[in-house]
Amino acid sequence: MAGINKPGKPKSKRRPVRLRESIKKASAAKQKKDRKAGKKNPEWRSKLKKDPGIPNLFPYKDKILAEIEEGRRRKAEDAERRRADAKATKTGEKSGEQVEREVEARMEGVDEEDIMDEDMDEDFDEDANPMAALLASARAAAQEYEEELESGDEMDEDDVSESEDDEPGVELSGLPTRKDGSRKAFDKIFKQVVEQADVILYVLDARDPEGTRSKEVERMVMAAASGGKRLILILNKIDLIPAAVLKSWLLHLRRYFPTIPLRASGPAPNAHTFNHKQLTVQSTSATLFKALKSFAAAKQLKRAISVGVIGYPNVGKSSVINALTSRMGGGSAACPVGAEAGVTTSLREVKIDSKLKLLDSPGIVFPSTGDGSKASKKEEQARLVLLNAVPPKQIEDPVPAVTLLLKRLSGAEGMTTKLMDVYGLPPLIRTNGDPTTDFLVQVARKRGRLGKGGVPNLNSAATTVITDWRDGRIQGWMDAPVLAVAPAVTDATAGAPVIGDQKEIVTEWAAEFKLEGLWGDGKAEVVDEAMQE
Repeated sequence: MAGINKPGKPKSKRRPVRLRESIKKASAAKQKKDRKAGKKNPEWRSKLKKDPGIPNLFPYKDKILAEIEEGRRRKAEDAERRRADAKATKTGEKSGEQVEREVEARMEGVDEEDIMDEDMDEDFDEDANPMAALLASARAAAQEYEEELESGDEMDEDDVSESEDDEPGVELSGLPTRKDGSRKAFDKIFKQVVEQADVILYVLDARDPEGTRSKEVERMVMAAASGGKRLILILNKIDLIPAAVLKSWLLHLRRYFPTIPLRASGPAPNAHTFNHKQLTVQSTSATLFKALKSFAAAKQLKRAISVGVIGYPNVGKSSVINALTSRMGGGSAACPVGAEAGVTTSLREVKIDSKLKLLDSPGIVFPSTGDGSKASKKEEQARLVLLNAVPPKQIEDPVPAVTLLLKRLSGAEGMTTKLMDVYGLPPLIRTNGDPTTDFLVQVARKRGRLGKGGVPNLNSAATTVITDWRDGRIQGWMDAPVLAVAPAVTDATAGAPVIGDQKEIVTEWAAEFKLEGLWGDGKAEVVDEAMQE
């Protein structure tokens, strides 16, 4: 036993953490060194990994390679045959394969012309003239599209008739959305809302009611159903204007139609708002709800009263509906809302109860009465941007909108100073330069909207200003026009079957909705008491 070596204890392969981490660092350093050396190597190398192919140990490798080679051979033979047939068709000669097919066809009783037509179709479509085939396909697609457009009106009528039994809160089928995006499609939705609704709620932005108001809309509503429709103006976002301005706008708009102030939703973060006494979200929505219920009870119809909500994009149409439905104890919003324009893309029906249902519609911008020049179009686009009627992604140049905003604020006393206080800027110095550029340069430096080399990004700064204006962080509003005497007949009633004093129409409609005690009588003392800050 003396010459036998005893097996010793097996040596462990475990390494201390210190050595393992050092190996990792050494490996990472080597990989980094190899990458740097590879960048300096002028030899071109493809970044695409080479296909390793079929492993040699795979038992069916020879069979798979034979199938691949057979497929290549067949593909080459088919291509050669098609080229020969096309050449024979052009020269008028017949290939051997065509002769064999003709013989077989004669034995089966098929004419030679049918065979030639079949061959011509195959060769012509595939190889002879592919552009002609593409043109024919485009023409067929265009004809099919025109047929769909012609049948679109009939389909829409059927969908509207079937949509009366749909569940509340579900988008009505067969209606165009933002994806087809045409003005004609959205005009059709607007006309459907006017035709289906018994009462039209025309939502206006309290900061610029005349800018979000269209006489064409009022004319269409007054002319619909021989004057049987009712139109109520909803002055939304009243918390963004002071009490005196709100009072003047209510007195002005009530010369034409019944007008109700409304706070449909809460303000945006850091927004500068005015705390009007008694005019809260709950009280104003309750006022509107009672007015609609009073009208439904007075009509005594066997069906539910339809209330259509219309207006410019992003004036708060869906928020008005959500404010009304929240009174019924709904946990979630009936309509999707957002700070940007274009959230509502189709007609949506929301049922309040057995006697009242609401119709939400996409916002429509009606054409202005400009002269059609380039400057007029640019100014109109800037006006729509300030009205939040254009989604931020579709704003090509936000600088003209900021120029228009500065022009409006400079006309009101103290508004420019409040604008400077929002960004913490010194007063603007009026020199020969462009005040808009000077303002945007200061905003860009203050908010960090800088490009390469510290150059101010004016478009980004202008977008920031527009966003702050949209969310109410920048204070600003339009003053109501002062009229000595209310006109007897306005443009809103021109061409409508109902002809008479507009004041009588307002009084009659206010009585139907029982608005006498709900800020509807226009008395100055009642308005002052309800709108104290």
